[in-house]
Amino acid sequence: MSRHPAQTTLFALSVLAGAAVASDGTPGDDPLSNQGILELASGADINDVAATYGFTVLESIQSRSLHLVQFEPALTEDQFELLSDPLLGDPDITDSELNHASGDQGSGTQSMLFFKSEIDFNTQPLWGALGLSAANQLATGDGIVIAVIDCGIDVDHPHFAGKIHPGAINLLGTPGAFDEVGNGIDDDSDGLTDEMLGHGTFVAGLASSVAPGAMIMPIRAMNDEGLGDGFTIARAVYHAIEHGADVINLSLGSETNLRVIDKAIHEAADLGIIVIASAGNESERTPEYPAGSNDVGGVAATDLNGVLATFSNFGDHILACAPGVAITGPDVGGWGEGDGTSAAAPLLAGTAALLLEQGKILRYDDFRDAIRKTSIDIRALNPGIDEKDLGAGLLDIEAAVNWPGACFADLAEDDVLNFDDLDAFVTAFLAGDNHADFAEPRGVLNFDDLDFFVQSFLTGCPGDGP
Repeated sequence: MSRHPAQTTLFALSVLAGAAVASDGTPGDDPLSNQGILELASGADINDVAATYGFTVLESIQSRSLHLVQFEPALTEDQFELLSDPLLGDPDITDSELNHASGDQGSGTQSMLFFKSEIDFNTQPLWGALGLSAANQLATGDGIVIAVIDCGIDVDHPHFAGKIHPGAINLLGTPGAFDEVGNGIDDDSDGLTDEMLGHGTFVAGLASSVAPGAMIMPIRAMNDEGLGDGFTIARAVYHAIEHGADVINLSLGSETNLRVIDKAIHEAADLGIIVIASAGNESERTPEYPAGSNDVGGVAATDLNGVLATFSNFGDHILACAPGVAITGPDVGGWGEGDGTSAAAPLLAGTAALLLEQGKILRYDDFRDAIRKTSIDIRALNPGIDEKDLGAGLLDIEAAVNWPGACFADLAEDDVLNFDDLDAFVTAFLAGDNHADFAEPRGVLNFDDLDFFVQSFLTGCPGDGP
């Protein structure tokens, strides 16, 4: 294993899309000025469209009519906006945007690599602070699949023995070679080599630690420098959807909400997949995406006591906080310690797996409700920060698994089951709204969903008593 004791970006948020170079000269979310993403209308042929406009087709997500194209000469964002009007005037094209590249966040990163052992990992105070031991007496995530879209995973690490889902894939090269490896090259010319090596293993390891019975589906969508692009991240989300993921962890982010990623996440949420994302490491209130999306649980980082980490982003888009300071987890070939919201996010992802196994949640709205009702109030520990900017507070896994469960039939969201809920179900069912989608297969409304609602209605809300 190639180790870098002086790395400062190991567990950073990987930027994959968004704005241009920042005014201070730090790396930004630069667009790939010669790549565009086209979404085509049903029945349209990408080869015909490409020939019409002189594009070269690079990749396609055929199941979603999404295509990555290259055009010459390269265009600025303003130039592409001018091109977008005639593109969207073409009946064969329903959407278009520039693809975006990624870059590490330089001074925004707050992490360090140290040599650690399995004993350090197992005995770290993190687990006690979360109440994990007691929580795992009630749930382990058995039967749940957590997709980790990241830099890959150390497939030989003993922590993952028997836990890697067959849907694991590498979207950057040979599909079966999803192992997390470095190439020894400073690909982003930042003076550091393979600085994100270990990130995917670390993130997946923390999710697996919280939900040891869950299967992990590593999807390699970023390389050893944390470099990726919006189209590939969207491909990763769709792959997770199509291969049975119940939870998706995205320890990455962007200043811009790319439509191609947002649509993929929205589809996942509609199918009941819980999507969790790290908030970012720039000490800013401005949302990063996908953590800032409505369908995503954004996670900020604190110390074990609940004091917001100096590097962590925050804001009223955050679902909750979780420990992200001096966390020990699996590393490529061993164990490492690091800081970052990347470490906090998988703790929430693992918690979602526990609640899904228990049958206490069915969709993100349910999970959000669980976290809001069970997290620890940390407002007094963070003076000067608006209470809305800390989300629900500090994650408490033991309290979460002891939560009675979502009241699935309370579609009017007033904590009372009555005619309003019946009316809300019928309205949602007739409209094809996912709020009426309770039973398998998800995404299909049928008699099973009606039966589920009726049984939930008759049973009453969990915790109501006799």
